[in-house]
Amino acid sequence: MTLPFAAALVAVLVFAPASAPAQKPAAPPSATVQADSAVEAHARLHLALNGLRDREQVELAEPKNKKPDLQADIRQRYRALRADSLKAHGATAAQFAAMTQRISGDDALRTVFEAALERLSKK
Repeated sequence: MTLPFAAALVAVLVFAPASAPAQKPAAPPSATVQADSAVEAHARLHLALNGLRDREQVELAEPKNKKPDLQADIRQRYRALRADSLKAHGATAAQFAAMTQRISGDDALRTVFEAALERLSKK
């Protein structure tokens, strides 16, 4: 091990904890409640869209619907139902995708989302 490399390694090991970013301050309670309600609304929409997708897949798998023109009709009908569901929940496809990505990348939001899914699934 060369001396400059060893010195750099020691410096990284000794000073890394001191240079770690500080923890974020806790969000105010009102912001947390708003985030929780937004996540719960997203969970409701997620369940609705999953139900639509599941019904579409069942319909597409039926032997009587194996013709390409019938499958195209089914897909078109479910695209319209998905758009209606998004509109009924006050969201766009882009907003839904952005929130899904945000939840996927944030462990705390993911936990809130999964709890909301579990709670809503029991209803």
